[in-house]
Amino acid sequence: MTMVRLLLDRGAQIDAKTKDELTPLHCAARNGHVRIIEILLDHSAPIQAKTKNGLSPIHMAAQGDHMDCVRQLLQYDAEIDDITLDHLTPLHVAAHCGHHRMAKVLLDKGAKPNARALNGFTPLHIACKKNHMRVMDLLLKHSASLEAVTESGLTPLHVASFMGHLNIVKILLQKGASPNASNVKVETPLHMASRAGHCEVAEFLLQNTAQVDAKAKDDQTPLHCASRMGHKELVKLLLEHKADPNSTTTAGHSPLHIAAREGHTPTIRILLDMQAQQTKMTKKGFTPLHVASKYGKVDVAELLLERGANPNAAGKNGLTPLHVAVHHNNLDVVNLLVSKGGSPHSAARNGYTPLHIASKQNQLEVASSLLQYGASANAESLQGITPLHLASQEGRPDMVSLLISKQANVNLGNKSGLTPLHLVAQEGHVGIADILVKQGASVYAATRMGYTPLHVACHYGNIKMVKFLLQQQANVNSKTRMGYTPLHQAAQQGHTDIVTLLLKHGAQPNEITTNGTSALAIAKRLGYISVIDVLKLVTEETVTVTTTEKHRMSFPETVDEILDVSEDEGIAQLTLGMTNSLRRLCAVIGGP
Repeated sequence: MTMVRLLLDRGAQIDAKTKDELTPLHCAARNGHVRIIEILLDHSAPIQAKTKNGLSPIHMAAQGDHMDCVRQLLQYDAEIDDITLDHLTPLHVAAHCGHHRMAKVLLDKGAKPNARALNGFTPLHIACKKNHMRVMDLLLKHSASLEAVTESGLTPLHVASFMGHLNIVKILLQKGASPNASNVKVETPLHMASRAGHCEVAEFLLQNTAQVDAKAKDDQTPLHCASRMGHKELVKLLLEHKADPNSTTTAGHSPLHIAAREGHTPTIRILLDMQAQQTKMTKKGFTPLHVASKYGKVDVAELLLERGANPNAAGKNGLTPLHVAVHHNNLDVVNLLVSKGGSPHSAARNGYTPLHIASKQNQLEVASSLLQYGASANAESLQGITPLHLASQEGRPDMVSLLISKQANVNLGNKSGLTPLHLVAQEGHVGIADILVKQGASVYAATRMGYTPLHVACHYGNIKMVKFLLQQQANVNSKTRMGYTPLHQAAQQGHTDIVTLLLKHGAQPNEITTNGTSALAIAKRLGYISVIDVLKLVTEETVTVTTTEKHRMSFPETVDEILDVSEDEGIAQLTLGMTNSLRRLCAVIGGP
């Protein structure tokens, strides 16, 4: 004290601050130096000075359980309900620390028992969270509200239930707390106890009228919460209290679905023993086996199959667990399913088999396993798409080679006549084209509308592919049903370099379509100057004049339009540009 007086007499700055903005008064309060506090206050120390976190000296004294310091500060008019940046009062601090005598001093001096922190926590919430019984008793005697809620709607009972403080829970219920109060997610204290795995708390709540099947905002019950976390004893307890094992959320998830997703095998056994239904489907058409297949839970899938799950159960759009396991590249689950009767031939409503998916996604090990179990490399979707179409389109040489080694037909066209070579012509996969041609793919293959791979390559401007096809003796003057040659196609798209290349390989510039249109006429109509400059040098003027004068310009159907294939069920579509069939299929597989 003498030193403090001496320093003050020598002009020491009484409101000097540390880097954390602690003043000398904060330090004295924190350490319980009553006499020094008095000296500092007599020298006009700022009694409401704040640290970076908004703590005032009275917060410091409360934290240290220095009751005389608090009394001293209050005598000098310190604000008893002063708040930090988080709106914590000294009473919040005392409750957090379990200082019941300090809490009594503050309450006796008029501290608000229901003061709310920024997150809505009252001193009672904090005392319940920290399991400070004596502070809780004191607060309740001073009219602390049992029904006070935080910003997320938690009552003190929610907090105590989640923390597993049974004695606190008992007192709160004895004092009249509602066992079925709900937070903003409509979760009850039983939901909280179930999520945290507190069996004794859950049992006491159930004994005091807590609703065992209370539904949260998404219709989750306490059993869903316990199943998600794998709390098998709590699951057993809830089921013994008649919880519905087949209750579903708004998304259609049963506790069994949720336990399957998380891989909680012991929990699943309990649920199955209590008649949880394996056939129940989510809104997206997933059974628990679908879910286990998606998340790669081999042990769960094996248990479900042992207990009678159908490995070929078809959900929404006809997807089986095998489709789902393949999509998520879960090889172990794939092998399990096919070994337990899962059919590699199973087709979704659009006709896609698991091998279609594996081929699209370049899953070589999965594809090999499926083929080993008898999957057909020539399986066709409703629109005639084979796995080889998809592997070729994606530019997967190893997958293409694997499928061909398993007798995939390189010349099999879909319903529109598209062969794998048409697809690689659009994508520009010359390496894949080389593999296909060496295995017998025809460069003359034409779609129903007469488009050859060369037409396609010219349309999309893939000059390397055009060169390759010409080297393979593709017919440079082949015509579609409407009379369009590859030159027409290249001119229409403005591909000058391809126009020049085709002419060098014998393309006839004077060829006209069935409606009398030349390649030059198309280029003129579309304004492709460089193409016009090339073609006008080799095109007979009479042809151009005749077609432009006598015929109104008509455009050939683009390759996109010709090759647009919509699945009958409306869930899948394949174009040269992208495989929407798989994209949409993946959207269904993407979640349970």
